[in-house]
Amino acid sequence: MKLSGNKVIESLVGVRASSMVHPIEGDIPFTVYKKSMSESKVAFVTTAGVHLKTQDVFDVEAGDPTVRLIPAECSEDELMISHTHYDRSDADQDINCVFPITRLKELVEERVIGSIAPTHYGLMGYIPDTKPLVNQSIPLIVKQLQDEKVDAVILNPG
Repeated sequence: MKLSGNKVIESLVGVRASSMVHPIEGDIPFTVYKKSMSESKVAFVTTAGVHLKTQDVFDVEAGDPTVRLIPAECSEDELMISHTHYDRSDADQDINCVFPITRLKELVEERVIGSIAPTHYGLMGYIPDTKPLVNQSIPLIVKQLQDEKVDAVILNPG
């Protein structure tokens, strides 16, 4: 997979990433989703480094664990990607490759899904120290999802 076009960076990222993967202990809970999608409110979470142009860029080299709240009413031209650890050339041409906000709006118009959440979430996928992610960013996301009464979340890795 092409990350940056720089073989040295790609090999270093690969070595670092292999030491960061840890198994999940215990059983992973699974619940069958019973609500009709045509009645569901859907939010989107991506680790592709997407955010509003007016928001701070991600500190890619530090492995930024913070989250960017992205309003549903934003347009494609208000968004950008600051993650640099993957080939984003297609996504730079069409943000819907990694953040399909326009497609979600079309699914609402077509009544495939009930509505889209007022807030969506941009994160970065390269986070060597996951403690701030787990202890700060994820609880913030979960609280916002609960406050907005979101039924389903689409997760998209970068």
